[in-house]
Amino acid sequence: MQYRLIALDVDGTLFCGRHRVSPRTLAALTVARRRGAITVIATGRTPHSALRVSREIGGGPVICCNGAGLLDEEGRLIHHRSIPTEPLLRVLKLGRQADLLVHGYTPEGVVLDQPMAHLIRAYAWLRAGGAALQAAVGVARLWGANQTRLVPRLTQWAASPHRPPVLKLTLFGDPARLPDVADAIRREVPGVEVTSSGPDNLEVTAAGVSKGSGLAALGERLGIPPEATIAFGDSDNDLTMLRYAGLGVAMGNAPPHVKAAADRVAPPCAEDGVACVLEEVCGG
Repeated sequence: MQYRLIALDVDGTLFCGRHRVSPRTLAALTVARRRGAITVIATGRTPHSALRVSREIGGGPVICCNGAGLLDEEGRLIHHRSIPTEPLLRVLKLGRQADLLVHGYTPEGVVLDQPMAHLIRAYAWLRAGGAALQAAVGVARLWGANQTRLVPRLTQWAASPHRPPVLKLTLFGDPARLPDVADAIRREVPGVEVTSSGPDNLEVTAAGVSKGSGLAALGERLGIPPEATIAFGDSDNDLTMLRYAGLGVAMGNAPPHVKAAADRVAPPCAEDGVACVLEEVCGG
């Protein structure tokens, strides 16, 4: 088979409103693996959450925290790049000044303060895709899957020399205000990358870290070149891996600039866009 590595974003690509992979997509991924392809989850999620999704689709290595972490098939962290303390603290300061909610992503899970505000935000996000009870249960599962840890003050925790490495920061807030915050971070904080996985967030990693860099590192480990790689995604944080892969596929629900960066556009996630492409290039 021409394509030996299939990189898959999660939210908006594999997961739609119900936050699960469709039976048709699972079947297409199974066929691709039987024909020699390796499937890899490439996500902004934590190692724990990303590994859970990987096992749901049948396993494989994992690129997590937008490329800052790389897991083998057994779930061991085999490579990571963390944000240095000084830029970490400067990004947190800018986030607080803009009244944004912030998650810190570590190899151990998510760290946050202001738990009630985060609960309300997570509930509203999940409520959009299901009933009230399902959303409440979903919040509990989300926090459990991410090994969520509460701290009194995130800035104080980040300054501690005893904390684990921070692979990524996610800042949540009003979509209208986030572009200005992103510009401020790029202008005032050297040594970091700023991207987004949706209109309500910014995602910050160490300089040079991206899903594309993670996919390149994995391909080198596996001996699989870019031209034998397919990547699927729908957001800004997918752009680097869409450009890296021999076949970069944007979902039909992606914004126009993401579609423009891809080699082809699949049907939307809700119409099993991943499965449609895989059935064509890998056989059904």
